[in-house]
Amino acid sequence: MLPLYLSIEGLYSYQTKQEIDFSRLTETGLFGIFGNVGSGKSSILEAIGFALYGETERLNKQEKRTYNMLNLKSDAACIVFDFLNFENRKFRFVAQWKRKKKFEETSTLERLSYEWIGDNWVPMESAEGALVTNLSYANFRRTIIIPQGQFKEFLELKGKERSYMMKEIFNLNRFDLGPKTAVLQRTNNSKLEHLRGALSGFETVSVEKLQEKLVALESAQRALLDLKTITQQLESQCKTLADNRQNRLNLQAKQEEFTLLNQDKARITQLDNELRVYENTNRVFRELLNVAFTLNKDKEQLTYKLEQLTTKKRTTLHQLEQKEKEWLAIADDFQRLEFFRAEVEDLKLLIANAEHAKELNVLNKRVQDGKPVVEKEQAQEAELQKSIFEKELGLDELKNGKADTTALLAIENWYQTDETLKAQIIENAENKKLYVAEIESIGAEFTKQNLLFETWEEQLAEQEKNLEKYLHQLQEEETQLNVQLKLAEFADNLEDGHSCPLCGSLDHPQPMVSDDLASKSQSLQQEKNNIRKEISELKLNVNQLTRSATRLKDKQTQAAQADVKLTDSEHRQKQHLDVFSWSDFSPTDKSIFLTYKQENQLAEERIRSIEQEIKDLRQQLSTVQGKIEKYKGSLAEFEQKIVVLDSLIAQNLGQLRYLKAEDFKNKTEIALAEQKERVADRLAFLEKSYISINEVLQQLRTELAAVNAERNMAKEQFQQLAQLQKEKQAEISALLNEHGFNDTMQVQQVLQKNLNTEEIRQRIQDFAMKVQLVQNKIEELQQLIEGDNYSEEEFKQKSELFILKQEELELQVRSTGALESECTQLQVEVEKKERLLEDYQQLSIRKSNLTTLENLFRGAGFVNYVSSIHLQRLCSIANERFHRLTRNSLSLTINESNEFEVIDFLNNGFKRSVKTLSGGQSFQASLCLALALAENIQALNKADRNFFFIDEGFGTQDTDSINTVFETLQYLHKENRIVGIISHVEELKERIPSSITVKNDKEKGSQVQYN
Repeated sequence: MLPLYLSIEGLYSYQTKQEIDFSRLTETGLFGIFGNVGSGKSSILEAIGFALYGETERLNKQEKRTYNMLNLKSDAACIVFDFLNFENRKFRFVAQWKRKKKFEETSTLERLSYEWIGDNWVPMESAEGALVTNLSYANFRRTIIIPQGQFKEFLELKGKERSYMMKEIFNLNRFDLGPKTAVLQRTNNSKLEHLRGALSGFETVSVEKLQEKLVALESAQRALLDLKTITQQLESQCKTLADNRQNRLNLQAKQEEFTLLNQDKARITQLDNELRVYENTNRVFRELLNVAFTLNKDKEQLTYKLEQLTTKKRTTLHQLEQKEKEWLAIADDFQRLEFFRAEVEDLKLLIANAEHAKELNVLNKRVQDGKPVVEKEQAQEAELQKSIFEKELGLDELKNGKADTTALLAIENWYQTDETLKAQIIENAENKKLYVAEIESIGAEFTKQNLLFETWEEQLAEQEKNLEKYLHQLQEEETQLNVQLKLAEFADNLEDGHSCPLCGSLDHPQPMVSDDLASKSQSLQQEKNNIRKEISELKLNVNQLTRSATRLKDKQTQAAQADVKLTDSEHRQKQHLDVFSWSDFSPTDKSIFLTYKQENQLAEERIRSIEQEIKDLRQQLSTVQGKIEKYKGSLAEFEQKIVVLDSLIAQNLGQLRYLKAEDFKNKTEIALAEQKERVADRLAFLEKSYISINEVLQQLRTELAAVNAERNMAKEQFQQLAQLQKEKQAEISALLNEHGFNDTMQVQQVLQKNLNTEEIRQRIQDFAMKVQLVQNKIEELQQLIEGDNYSEEEFKQKSELFILKQEELELQVRSTGALESECTQLQVEVEKKERLLEDYQQLSIRKSNLTTLENLFRGAGFVNYVSSIHLQRLCSIANERFHRLTRNSLSLTINESNEFEVIDFLNNGFKRSVKTLSGGQSFQASLCLALALAENIQALNKADRNFFFIDEGFGTQDTDSINTVFETLQYLHKENRIVGIISHVEELKERIPSSITVKNDKEKGSQVQYN
């Protein structure tokens, strides 16, 4: 992972938004983040972890995490983190939440994630950082961002926890084949049990039984073939007899049918005669009678039409006379039509003048009422202008008496800087006092033990050496005492006449006498335990004093730094006092300045108040001036309308044609309008009546001419039809005499039958053909039955025998079919049994192999083995740097429990626990392991560059070790690796190529500055 950008706002001490461009810091391969204790350095790492995983070491979800993490002066918190993952893909993770109305309540944490695709941030479905880093939160803290107190965690993890971590980081679960083997074994066992159950159903299945069934099937098939031949012969004989019998039955049926046809022959003959008469009559008379009927019908229609036209002619003549009378009634008024039109126009002009006169009265009144209003507004305008002038004079006087704002700001800044410097002097003095007190406290630990700080290590080493020497003497005494105890045991077991086990002598004149050796041995053992306890306590004391000595050096350095800062603050305060140049104020008494500032503020408030009053007066003046302009415009508009109306009235009087204005002077507008309506109605009536009567007269005259013409034409048509009807009647009479009919009624009776000639003719032909066919069939059947020697008794015997043979054949077919099915099924089962036996043998072999695999992978032993290989490789890579850092005096190794140990080459290469390492040595070992782990992760993820953070450890190193560590870290840049360190030691800034400093401002919170 490679960080690109981080912004923090509202988190812990980060009150305002702070941005870090990691691309500027990571160019050199080694960068630093510096700042005092509590400035917010470590919060940067916590912000990265919180954005990626939503987790933090300080707080959990039950501890009101979002409230406690939110800056107390902020209303919202937001973390934005951009980075490249191991696949060189660019991601952005965002974590944000807000404070609710109730101060101690916050909104739910919202975490978002995006990927940079096609020059855009595309939202992702999940905001889980492990999906893009391939690391859990715990392993992320162990391998990439290592916070305070966690740097040595990987070094000091127990074997089980470290194996679990290695399994997760290097995906060693793929080597945990035990569960998969167990699943395969359960599946294989299940298949074996299934096969055993399946084979239990094939106990009666065998090849011998199949052979017996096949022999029986062959015998049944031969019997079936013989029986099928006999049955086919009987079937042929029965078919011949059945055909002969059917021929006799068919002959009898045809003879009966021929008898019935002879009985129907007379009816068919009569029907043929009727058909010939109908066809002849229809051919001769139907069309002629239809023409005569049509002529008679047309003659009746013309008679009715002539009657209707005569009636219509009389009606039209009567209507024409009525309309001519109406025209004579309006003829005189119609001659005066032009006068009526002129009168209407004159009345319209008089009505318009009446309306104009009414509007003139209204406008004159509004002009008279508006002039006083304009004069009143003009007076108010003059008064407002006077007030504004007076206010502006007073404002100028106040502004001239006001102090210079720039000078006030400069004086106030001087006082604020002075207060800040005084606070720094007090703070530095307190820090110095605190450091001195801590130095005295730590020094008291050495004084309490009568040790000098400069030589305490030599003194304690001498004590340890004396104790070890005394312990060695006690061990020698114990050895001698044990020899004496053994000799005493031999002496006690000596018996006369028995040989001595040491010298072989049978005589024992002066055997050794034990003189309370057991109590001496017990006392000696107690003394040894006491000495060992003193040595152990002495070692613990050395470790404690080592830590105290380190702390003492740190505190001495911090005290010296505090003293330098105190001197620097006092010097800066003196310089600050020298620049005070305002004679009207005192550098030691700020109250005079505050009083002057307050008076100036009151003057500014008075100026703002007067400016607001002037602004209000100008707004009122603008309003009044707007009203005056509006009123003047309205008056001018009214006067213009009065002139226009006078002109219109004079123009209308000049356009009068027949009427005189003096005659209508006393008439109202309503009376004039009523008179105009009456004249207009009369005019409209005359125009409408003239048009309507004229149109009706013209229409009636046209209708009358059309009726006369149509009536004359109908008369001519009637005469023609009468002549044509007479001719057709003569032709019909001649045909009646020719064909023997007395009148047309007889002809109509024949034609009314409406016979279907085609159908009847077809029926007659079908009857003749059917008679012929029946005669032919009778002759054919008589020829077939001659010489067939048919016997009804023989037919019955053969039929009964055939039925019996068919039943016997069906039984034999079913029996043979059953044997065939049984043989087929048995053959299938034999083959299935053979396949099951083959599968059972293969599964048995597989079961044996799986049992071997299960024993191999039981208890995750194989995974632990692979994990130990990875750990050994890590040790090998880490030792390349660890040897250089420790000047080849120490080396890391792995014991049987997968725990780290140290090989001490300064002590004959003996192994010891990593917990015995000093603080500086632990840092060196942890650093080398972290680098090795980062290399493995980089190789695993195929990443081009790798990165990790260190948030502790440099304060524990001496000058030479720091030089070696920095050489190692700087060399990483050539290996395409990036390391970031966090420290409060300011002297390290000079050794870091690029860095930032975090300062905690009392007003703004933590601020990030690039060095």
